[in-house]
Amino acid sequence: MESWLSRLEALIHDYVEEVQTLERNRKFGDGLFGLRPGPADNPCHDRFAADVKRLFEDCRDAAPDSGECAGLLRCLFTAAEPWRELRSAYWMLIAVQGCGMELIDRLSHADAAALAELYAAQYPRHERLPVQDKLLKKLRAV
Repeated sequence: MESWLSRLEALIHDYVEEVQTLERNRKFGDGLFGLRPGPADNPCHDRFAADVKRLFEDCRDAAPDSGECAGLLRCLFTAAEPWRELRSAYWMLIAVQGCGMELIDRLSHADAAALAELYAAQYPRHERLPVQDKLLKKLRAV
């Protein structure tokens, strides 16, 4: 059986690849002034978010150990940074971080503390969205 981590990595890879293709095939004016839909309006973003949410729910229901959860969350929390310039993918990769809430309660104190430290360093306070503040607060509470 494929691991939760390899499934998440495959979802992220396929999603980013699809967004890159959309950007490459973008026509002049796509997405401007709401006249024609652009790459940011493609249904692939919603599909990706739903797939990630389902993966985290399924993983939670399978009751993985702390180490497996920590690896999955580390992947989720670090996935956006390499794609900062691919704006529509970057913001969706930030948005789906909220799915990580499903697994935080399964972390050991040590794993949660290590992830909180990584997360705080990766996303400085002045750049964080409300969902990211909630994630960090929950990680620190374990």
